Amino acid sequence: MKAMKKLLCVALAVVMTAALSLTAFAAGANQGSLTVKVNSSNSLVDQTISVYKLFEEVDGNYEVNSAYAAILKQVLGLGEEAKSGDIYRAVQNLGANNSDGVQQFANKFTAEALKQKVAATADSGKLTAANKENYTFNSLAYGYYLVYQTGTQNIQSSLVNVTEPTNSVNLKGTAPSIDKKANKETVEIGNVVTYTITGTIPDTTGYAAYVYKINDTLSAGLDFVADVNGTALSGSNLSVSVQIAGETAGTQQATVTGRAMVLDLSQWVRDNQAHVGKTFTVTYYAKVNSDAVIQNKNSVTLEYGNQPGETTTTVPKEVLTPTYPLNINKIIKGTKTMLEDATFRIYRSEQDALKDTNAIKVTGTAGNYKVDPTSSNMDMVSVGTEITTGVNLHLNGLAAGDYWLVETAAPEGYNKLSAPIKVTIAKGVNPDGGDWTIKMDGTLVDDKIVDIENSTGTILPGTGGMGTMIFTVVAVALIVGVSVSFVHSRKKGSK
Repeated sequence: MKAMKKLLCVALAVVMTAALSLTAFAAGANQGSLTVKVNSSNSLVDQTISVYKLFEEVDGNYEVNSAYAAILKQVLGLGEEAKSGDIYRAVQNLGANNSDGVQQFANKFTAEALKQKVAATADSGKLTAANKENYTFNSLAYGYYLVYQTGTQNIQSSLVNVTEPTNSVNLKGTAPSIDKKANKETVEIGNVVTYTITGTIPDTTGYAAYVYKINDTLSAGLDFVADVNGTALSGSNLSVSVQIAGETAGTQQATVTGRAMVLDLSQWVRDNQAHVGKTFTVTYYAKVNSDAVIQNKNSVTLEYGNQPGETTTTVPKEVLTPTYPLNINKIIKGTKTMLEDATFRIYRSEQDALKDTNAIKVTGTAGNYKVDPTSSNMDMVSVGTEITTGVNLHLNGLAAGDYWLVETAAPEGYNKLSAPIKVTIAKGVNPDGGDWTIKMDGTLVDDKIVDIENSTGTILPGTGGMGTMIFTVVAVALIVGVSVSFVHSRKKGSK
């Protein structure tokens, strides 16, 4: 009897297990996965994907999902009395009546669902970098789905049938982006740089809120200024010029904190929905200061999204406006010995160098100088020891280009250079600016240090000196002697 009870218990357990398995299998047969993919110009990072089950599969047929029936009737232009079959046939006929009808329907439904705050059937939540290019919804009941990615440039929803164990859809939306350019490739300390940010006005249809903020950060070598003349800011407000499709659209106010600027265009893009899809530009100015270096970077990002608190921030777009140093090693000819008290000036043209006009203004001491357009000093003096490896005279803050270096005074007991030295600074191809080059009188300087040698020896006397007088007297005597001899010879010949 006990053995029979045990056998019955085992049999019951087997039957229950089989029944649960059959139930699970039946449920699984009506569910599938949906993998959502984005194009190469898009990203899912920090965004949310929502799916709306518009039609349910019932016994192999589609029936409208009652949760969305009212919106479907509205966007399809059907009356309140329309039944499930009417809605189904209206959607089925969209493609036949208008080649763009299906996409227009999908976008209109999405906009209305967002406007009415109708809950999605499922959503991904805010995605991370792990889901940059795709995301998979699992255990979706079979049916006809609309897929929507938040924050795209335009509402561009997709429609897909989930009728297989695995399904996929490629989204067509494009994420908002911005570009940035400077009007100068290289800069000199004191220059004012014009920066232009370019974007496209997004479609905010159906959004109760929309965030669109430009965040710009300057490097230590740049300062925000009010205009192209370099006028210093007064306070934290900065007026920036905005144009739509090349036509002036007025100014907007940005907020500046130190070297960070925030330009909130959230309301501006909503006010300009008549220009959706058009390019707009933002223009502002920055001045190169004395802290400028070779890797003088300026970065900008765009924060956007229709869900405050769940916005997306683009990868920083960097613009490099490098400024370059000129390193000089003043030495005794034929040695490595550094010479102090050699005075130099630098010019932008050979003509200026020869005439000693318009020398570049500098500030500094002890062999270390910077370009300074506000200074009255133009002289740079070498020191007798290294201020950095292999250098006893350093100038920072030059743009790429040709310069002429003139030694205006040599150390005592040495001869100064007799002609200007041409120095050419060239920007390299490296985006980080690290591969710039220096040429001295047309010859590449591998270590980027310009070696200038001075020689000792007899120093010729200046005008009015004893040596000059002696040479003059001797020359005059020789000339007189030759003249007398010539006259005397002619007299003899005439006799």
